[in-house]
Amino acid sequence: MKAFCFTLTILCVVQSTLAYPRPDFGINGVVSGSALVKSTSNELSAAATATGSASFTPNSGYTKLSTVSNALQAIGDAVVDAGTAVASALNTLSTDTGGPTSTVFGAVNTKIDAFTGLLNGPFSGNLATLTSNTGADIPKQFQDSFTATKTSLSALKSTLATLKTNIDAAKTAAGGSSSVSAAIIRAKVPAKSVNDVVTAIRNLKTNMPLIQYVIESSLDNLRLIDSFVKDINTEVTGTVTGRYKISYEGFQLNLGTEASTINSKLTAGVGSPVSSIISSIKADLDANAKYTSDLATPIGNLANSILNTVSAKTTVITTAFTIYSTAVANVFADLASTLGSSICGAIKSVSEAQIANGGFSDFCFSKFSPRVFAQVALTIDAFDVCYEKEVNRLISFESSVQNVAVQISYNTADLLDNLSACLALPTTDTKGACFTMLGPYYTAVGTKVDSLLTSVSNLVAAEATASYNRLGACLNTAIASTALVSAGIKTDTTACMTSGPVAPAPSV
Repeated sequence: MKAFCFTLTILCVVQSTLAYPRPDFGINGVVSGSALVKSTSNELSAAATATGSASFTPNSGYTKLSTVSNALQAIGDAVVDAGTAVASALNTLSTDTGGPTSTVFGAVNTKIDAFTGLLNGPFSGNLATLTSNTGADIPKQFQDSFTATKTSLSALKSTLATLKTNIDAAKTAAGGSSSVSAAIIRAKVPAKSVNDVVTAIRNLKTNMPLIQYVIESSLDNLRLIDSFVKDINTEVTGTVTGRYKISYEGFQLNLGTEASTINSKLTAGVGSPVSSIISSIKADLDANAKYTSDLATPIGNLANSILNTVSAKTTVITTAFTIYSTAVANVFADLASTLGSSICGAIKSVSEAQIANGGFSDFCFSKFSPRVFAQVALTIDAFDVCYEKEVNRLISFESSVQNVAVQISYNTADLLDNLSACLALPTTDTKGACFTMLGPYYTAVGTKVDSLLTSVSNLVAAEATASYNRLGACLNTAIASTALVSAGIKTDTTACMTSGPVAPAPSV
């Protein structure tokens, strides 16, 4: 470090030695240090220009980013204009040989006053725009840098006043001559007065990087939020069209499978068709007049209920599940929009934390933005649970339908035995009497089969409706939970911006 400082000292001495005298500062005479004023004014111009070098155009669609970006860049452009104007006036002053001194020094003072006025002003309302859109931190940072800059401008103006007084004294000592001798200049214009101007210019230049930092760091934050908003939009859209679509289509497939399975269990559960059951004795039955007159119709109605009515009811069941399937698609008219809205408050809070460019901005954004991202996947996780629960419930419901179907099968389980018993009687008349006696019972049985099958189809339709409503409630609860968690993230982010990291509790 000592070696470095020593080298730096030598460098400064060499620079001072190389500050060759030249006729400047509004007089035709050799003034030592004027070249250094010119070179430092060029450095000031470059530093001032750099304050407005950054630019940013958001493309995430978050309008606040455009508003803040425009305000920051407008402030940078204004500082560039005012700072380079001062530098240009200083440059002109350092090479002017004709004066009058009041004009050339006055031109610099005018630019200094304009720069100072700019820093004292509202920047065409852009500071207020920053305050209303980002909070107080960025304007405070600007005010800090502006205060230092105004102090440097005031010091520069003071050193220029001293230099002008000395230049005017040299002109007076020259007695109005068009040229001022080197001896008079050495006597009336101390090297310190020129060096003080150089020092003031250098000090003013050192303020420019801070203004540049405030602008560029704030724009960097806007870039980060622009990417964050685009990324989370991609996350929502990609999740909805990707993973959720897979879950949703899987559930729809399960609905179709359940409709088919329930119908199969109903069809199988009611037992064999009546025609198959009595096929071995059908000819003997038809040979008895009483059977054909008193029992054939009830048996035919029972057969129709078992075969045709079951077929009709399976169509009703399929329709119920088709309605269910269609209704599921309408639970969320636009899931991406719904999901985005549920986390919008959290997105906004973590974005504004970073946009604010405050002391805890980076920490708070880094802490909470991943949690916002996580809500997208967590919501779909919750949806998967909703779907899985309803599929399991529908699978359990299959046994209910099967049990009713078995009950229906009991209506034909004894049919062959009963009809065979009648046929076993010794005479045609006793057979016929037996058939006549059975007629009312099988008439009632056939009617009850129809009633039970109607009840089964109504039960399935009711369960499909109930399942849809349970599913809808579950899915919307998941969205509501996401919104609740997002509200908590918003609150925690606000607290983080005030308090910063949460210190762990002291160990006992």
